[in-house]
Amino acid sequence: MDAATKKSYENALKQAQAELANHEKRGAALRQTVDALKGLLALGPAEAPAKRRAPVRRRRRKKKATNHPPIPSGLFRGMGPTAAYRKFVARFGADHPVPAIRDALLAGGVRTKSSTSLLTGIHSVRRRDAMKAKAEGAGGESGGE
Repeated sequence: MDAATKKSYENALKQAQAELANHEKRGAALRQTVDALKGLLALGPAEAPAKRRAPVRRRRRKKKATNHPPIPSGLFRGMGPTAAYRKFVARFGADHPVPAIRDALLAGGVRTKSSTSLLTGIHSVRRRDAMKAKAEGAGGESGGE
């Protein structure tokens, strides 16, 4: 270590030690203030503030029974979410709720970062397919002759 670097580290150490000493002084002064206020309120210095409540543990929701058709494991293995969704719809129809389709795709082997992102992706594909079908329906009627 060269002399300039050593001097820089020594200065940083002195500064940190000074800040720590000031912090400890402020902490002692704050403790004195708290004790004085407790005395004024007749709480006494020995009485501690009320303890915090223990955090409430929330129960996890029970998973609902799957309401999708039985899916053989590996049916969608190696497929992306969009291709797997379209294969599911072609095979089982689009009248299933999106969470059920998501569960079916997961059971069939689709890999995803999270089930929530898969759910969002399925909603997006459904919306795109609906817009495409609407556009094809509107285009087919106006250019019939």
